[in-house]
Parts: sequence; structure tokens; C-alpha cells
Amino acid sequence: GGHFDKWIGGSHLSGSASAFYILCRDQQITIFPPGMSTGRMMANVGRSRSIGAEATLSHGYKGLSLTAAYGYTDARFTSYDDGNNDYSGNRIPYSPEHTLNARAGYSFRFGGDAFRGLALAADCSSVGRICWDEANDPVEPFVAQVGADISLDFKWFDFRFRMDNLLNEDYNVFYFKSVGNMFFQRGKPFRWTAGITIDL
Repeated sequence: GGHFDKWIGGSHLSGSASAFYILCRDQQITIFPPGMSTGRMMANVGRSRSIGAEATLSHGYKGLSLTAAYGYTDARFTSYDDGNNDYSGNRIPYSPEHTLNARAGYSFRFGGDAFRGLALAADCSSVGRICWDEANDPVEPFVAQVGADISLDFKWFDFRFRMDNLLNEDYNVFYFKSVGNMFFQRGKPFRWTAGITIDL
């Protein structure tokens, strides 16, 4: 891995990057019993390997701030035969292939005594593809969620308004199979929050 941190005039730029390669013997994963059983079990699935890289970058200039982070992981079984099926070469469940986060914002500062500042920002959070079981079926595709917020800075209090999943993306955050049925935990839809912080 590596890291840099530079000031160029009034601009600040920093970033980091790393790569990894992991070999694992006696890999353990959580599995759900087949048939009409319930509950969870731990299974020893033999061997696996994970290859990936991560990188972050941030930039600031006066009131402008930009940040981005990306990660890639290819996590697979190299040896996994449960006696009925050979899953060697399949992706490890619940391990996202891509993760991406980016945010851009701008802060305005004012000389007023009562109203002191305004900050606007937008961001994107993305994850996928995710295989939900060792057979790699079903699969959650790459999903991107967009958010935005505004902050108002007053003398005696701060006001913040935040919106998440602006595009109302439909996605799942968890999956399991029980009593022969598939269950998905749905992600949160579009939502907004507002709050006031009082400075006494």
C-alpha cells in the first residue's frame, strides 16, 4: 500500500491505495440447513482465496471538498465440495465485488452575526455484485444510492436536512433460505431526516 498528502498552493490533495492477496485454509462460512430445517450452521468449506485493491482520494480547496473511495474484491472458493455439489471457483457469499463511495460539498461562510454559513453536499454510495449463497444464485446486482444534505449555521443553533436514496432504488441487504423458502431483507427506500443542534 501507499499514501500521499500534498499541499499545492491553497489546495490540499491526499490519497492512499493498497492491494491484497489472501489464501485461507479451513474457510468457515455460515450456511442455512437444507430442506425443512431452520436455524444456521457453520461449515468448513476447505480453501479460498481473495484478491483485491482499495483506493481513496480527497481534495480540498477553500470551501470545496471532494472525496472518493473504491474497493474491488474477487473472493472465491478454490476447493469446496460438500459431497453433493462442487462449488470450487464460485464466489464466497456476502462478499461484494465492488464498493464505491463519493461525496462532493461546498461550504459558504458569511460575515453575519446571526447567519454564519451554509453547506451543500451530494454523495453516492454503491455496492455489488453480491452472491447470496455458495451456488452463486441468487445474485444482488451493483446498486448505487444517491444522497444530499444541506446545513445552515446560525449563531445559536445549526439546522441540517438530509435525504437518502433519492432515486428510491430497490435493493436487498440480506438473504437466507429457511424451511424451503427464500427470504430477503429489503433495503431502506427514499427517506429524509432533519435536525437542530443548539449551541448554548
